[in-house]
Amino acid sequence: MKLYCNPISPYARKAMILARVKTIAMTEADVTKDGANGYTAGDNPAGKIPALERPGFSTLMDSPVICEYLDSLSDPILPSGGDARWTQLRLHALGDAISDATYNYRYETVRAPALHWPDMIARHDQALRNIIGAIAQEVDKLGAPWEFGNLAIICGLDYCSYRAGHFDWRAAHPALATWHGRFISDAAWTDTYAYNAD
Repeated sequence: MKLYCNPISPYARKAMILARVKTIAMTEADVTKDGANGYTAGDNPAGKIPALERPGFSTLMDSPVICEYLDSLSDPILPSGGDARWTQLRLHALGDAISDATYNYRYETVRAPALHWPDMIARHDQALRNIIGAIAQEVDKLGAPWEFGNLAIICGLDYCSYRAGHFDWRAAHPALATWHGRFISDAAWTDTYAYNAD
């Protein structure tokens, strides 16, 4: 299998971590943007990453779909049914919501100043604070080591620190920072962490 990705992407990183956690053989192809075409490689008409190429089968796209597929290959960490499954899917969605709000904030603020839309910048900033605050209230339920939900939360928090560092979520939510700290010595975390330089 081949994962078309970029290590800066929190969505791609989820799949990269999960493959390591589950020791899945997978090539990672770092791709770059090609203007209006989006990312240049991978059979994804939306031009987005990640995209997972599977020999003999259709390419998968959208990071929750890719993560669920990778998880299904052996000893799933996502519960098969009941409220436990919906809890993990909800937490995964909250983690992706951190990444979404961070991405939106970042791209509003790197525009030329004349193109800044203050109301939209404030909207994305507040979304970050709301989402991370809500997750912090459930920190005792997040679990460790890797679960399907916290996979996305860890990636979202790291991306927030990298692209929206004006919001010091660690200072705002010390219990969440302590929980996050339980992951940073894990090989799957360190091997996929790409935020040391811009």
